[in-house]
Amino acid sequence: MTDRETLEGIINKLYEARAVNNIDALMSHTGPGFSFCLVGSGKLAPMAQRVCEPAAVDTAMRGLVADWDMSQIKTTRLYVDGDTVFAHRAGLIRYRGGREIHTEYLDRFTFKDGKIIDLTEFVDTLMVAETTGLVQ
Repeated sequence: MTDRETLEGIINKLYEARAVNNIDALMSHTGPGFSFCLVGSGKLAPMAQRVCEPAAVDTAMRGLVADWDMSQIKTTRLYVDGDTVFAHRAGLIRYRGGREIHTEYLDRFTFKDGKIIDLTEFVDTLMVAETTGLVQ
């Protein structure tokens, strides 16, 4: 098990990379078999499906970085339980069309050998669906 200080440092570096849209730096913290999931209903499909294959993860991450400016989101609290870290984040996000929304969400990271092997995001799915035009 990786110590708390190390896990918090990795999460902070990952969010720093995300704030400046540095995908390579962001992905440097992930381990083999990394998976990502945005938790949501079928209305968010295909966004709300777990991706595991490297090409699918790359496509998902590049899409998120291209579509969502998260430079003004801040971590309000980190919770560490063994090799699992929960990050509560809040602030202003901007969707590619320029629409700005105040929101908060929770990320759950699972670590193995000091690398992130899973990231599951719990977001306001109605806000995402409305912002992206999936629902009116």
